[in-house]
Amino acid sequence: MLHPRVPLALALAVGLVTTTAAPALAADAPPAQPMTVGSALAPGNSGFFSVTGQAAGTASGDPGAYGENVDDQREMFWDGDDKDGRFADVSGQTPQEPKGGVRIYSDDKGVPVVYGDTAYDTWFGAGYAAGQQRLFLADAVRRLGRGTFAELVGPSGVPADVQARTLTYSQADYDAMFAALPQSSKEVVEGYAAGMDAWIQHVRTTPSDLPAEYVLLSSLPAAWTVTDTLAAGVLITRTVASAGGDEFREVETLRALGGLSGLGAYTDLRWQSDEKATVSVPPSEGRFDNAVVPPAQRDAVLRTSAAYALALPPELASGPGTGAFPVPEVPEGAGLPPLVRSSLAGVAETLVAWGNGLHGGSYAFAVAPERTSTGAAMLVSGPQLGYSYPTQLWEVEVHGGGYDARGSTVPGLPTVGIGYGKRVAWGLTTGNSKTIDSFIETTRRATDGTLEYLHKGSWKKADCRTETVRYRTAQQGVPVGPAVLTQDAEVCRTVHGPVVAYSEDGTKARSVQYAMYRRELETVNGILQWNRADDLAEFEQGMRMVTWNENTVYADADGRIAYWHPGLFPVRSASWDSRFPAPGTGEHDTRGVLPFEQMPHVVDPAVGYVANWNGKPAVGWIDEYLEPASSRSGGKAQRVQVIHDLLAAESRLTPERLQQVEYRLGNVDQRVPEFKGLLTSLTGRTAEQRAAIALLRAWDGTTYGPGAGTSEGDYTDETVTDGPAKTLWMRYMDDLRDVVLASVPEDVRLQSDAVASHVYDASPADNLVLRVLAPSRSALRPSRDYLAGGTAADAMLTALDRSIAALTSEYGADPATWRAPHERRPIESLTGVIGPSLTMPYMDRGSWVHVVAFSQRVARPPTRVTPQPRPATGQLPATGLAEGLAGLAALLLVGTVWLRRRPSRT
Repeated sequence: MLHPRVPLALALAVGLVTTTAAPALAADAPPAQPMTVGSALAPGNSGFFSVTGQAAGTASGDPGAYGENVDDQREMFWDGDDKDGRFADVSGQTPQEPKGGVRIYSDDKGVPVVYGDTAYDTWFGAGYAAGQQRLFLADAVRRLGRGTFAELVGPSGVPADVQARTLTYSQADYDAMFAALPQSSKEVVEGYAAGMDAWIQHVRTTPSDLPAEYVLLSSLPAAWTVTDTLAAGVLITRTVASAGGDEFREVETLRALGGLSGLGAYTDLRWQSDEKATVSVPPSEGRFDNAVVPPAQRDAVLRTSAAYALALPPELASGPGTGAFPVPEVPEGAGLPPLVRSSLAGVAETLVAWGNGLHGGSYAFAVAPERTSTGAAMLVSGPQLGYSYPTQLWEVEVHGGGYDARGSTVPGLPTVGIGYGKRVAWGLTTGNSKTIDSFIETTRRATDGTLEYLHKGSWKKADCRTETVRYRTAQQGVPVGPAVLTQDAEVCRTVHGPVVAYSEDGTKARSVQYAMYRRELETVNGILQWNRADDLAEFEQGMRMVTWNENTVYADADGRIAYWHPGLFPVRSASWDSRFPAPGTGEHDTRGVLPFEQMPHVVDPAVGYVANWNGKPAVGWIDEYLEPASSRSGGKAQRVQVIHDLLAAESRLTPERLQQVEYRLGNVDQRVPEFKGLLTSLTGRTAEQRAAIALLRAWDGTTYGPGAGTSEGDYTDETVTDGPAKTLWMRYMDDLRDVVLASVPEDVRLQSDAVASHVYDASPADNLVLRVLAPSRSALRPSRDYLAGGTAADAMLTALDRSIAALTSEYGADPATWRAPHERRPIESLTGVIGPSLTMPYMDRGSWVHVVAFSQRVARPPTRVTPQPRPATGQLPATGLAEGLAGLAALLLVGTVWLRRRPSRT
């Protein structure tokens, strides 16, 4: 029986299920791999919810009932287990054959295994399989990229569409970018688009295979084009692999600290370089300098830049290009019941929260043969893009046309972005170096109304066009009917980049310049080279092609390991502080990009391992993108230190221990290495202090373990609590921050303590506290006496007293009763409606994890490619993913009317 809230449209579609005959048995075999691979993608690889699956899952409450391979890796992942991730043995299977030359198999966890006679065929199969498992998500990605979301969501999607049109490309731009690709990349993109479109054409006439989201929307997916694939790639490249453009956040922080009089406190919290910060390139392997302002001039340049920024009109912080475009008003249709309206609001909150977590971070590390029991290299990668039904990542395996690779990617993208081939493996983490800059243009309107701006002494016409956004009408937020309404928006670009905001008096505008402008697709060339590579030299060829800023950690069967912090990094003005927006009149323009060889990297480091968790890449590399939740500014306390400590303790790492290390790093408080010893070295002045210190002294920093808190290991039990030591620790770290930084305004203090989805990470505020309590752990000195004449011990014990008092008040005087609820990790349906929604115990691990241990080391002389000069850069547009996903929320709200109310969350 259908759930009572399943709409009639869904019920009618259930009866239209059709079947297709299976093709003949085929025989394909993968190449040999000298490695073992364990991988897990939680909660499962499929995101396809059929009408019948939605009805079954809603009625039963069982996440697995929603569809095959939707939820079959969740508990395995939380247990710390994995599946065999090596190239799949498909012997005896009957493949799908959507066209001649394409054969699609599947492993027992639903990972598509694609064989093609040519490269085109191989990627046709990948696109077809992506459509089968992730069509709705891929559709959302391409619509966010192209600025066509309002055609589905109605007027609420118009601001996101205007933003996308402002920041991205016209059809002519995409055509030119595609024409510039090498033929080998063109056939991959064309094959993938054709495969995705073939599945779309199938579901448009086969209701049983149409995702339930479209049934709820009374809609069908549009045809998929090459431009859709390009736009999806541009969107992901910009939102995950570039950073910056947030200079007005720094302006507001400085303003909250008192303006120019607060520059000392500002630099305490937003420093650019600490020579003792934890880094990925071992200091003994060299330093990489990107600072251009001479040391003797930095204070003066900072003061000049800050004074200019503080005087700017605050409305330049937001505008049409940041998503702040007005929502068109439409006549209200029939009213919705209050219960439905409240449900829709709850789903919106769920989706926006999911979107904000997508840029969380990732970890990866490689271990050299001399530090392993096998005498071969090992690698771990854990990209962190949250958990949902389905997750943003999708696992696939491809063979044919020179490609042999398996790993994860975003549906809609024709690459294996993170993974491994026959003899190589790699992981990616967001680089967080600043590659987006704001320029303040001096503007005016010509007599014909066109926008002009002043640059290098002359007035220039901005490159402007009118974009027309189509949208559906809506009845109290629910889109109805075809997209027949339109909204025009002027989109302009200066020599620096797209104009995103204007001053009220029209004399100033903010443009944003991106280092990757019109060069995003070069990254596709690089990743496809990785998907063909067999050794370090071939892989490095791909590294030289990528233009994005994604840290890359590498290992191979030859025993080589490496790390790169790649991409196009602008050489900025030596007379401006890049933390603040710069005048656009020409004197502070960027001057090309750093050569590949000057970007941070290391090959075969002497220490025998290399790791990154979105932190500072190397000594000498200054931080310019200072988002606290992205581990910037970088200090000694950073989450990658946990990986360093775990690897340093392993002189002969076994494959089994490698898996344990990966699990451990996500279940330990990452502040413990620097902060715990400072407190536990004290004896305490009272009995209560001594008891609390003893409690922490006996604790090893573990935050969670398999089945923690329940004898049955019921992960959905939201009553599970932490132990007394962790409960005390979490309270103490907050109290310590507030005691030491009491002179900092509370809003700035809390903002600087933001860690986003990394609950146990050390924030910039924590690093300032560390600098105050243990000056030897930093090369910087605070601008003031934050302890007000007291000692570090005084501050720590005062904070401890606060914690003891608070916990005693809440739980009682006996520390054994101090048990706070363990943090929960939501695994929401992307819509809050279609598919399951539940929570799991919090862990700071990857969305998709792969653990690779090479089992064979082949002696080869190292080979290196000849360095090639990199062309000059222009600018690159970027889309704000959080703002775009706010538009996605409007689309996905609809089904709540019929299916269910969002359950409350702990």
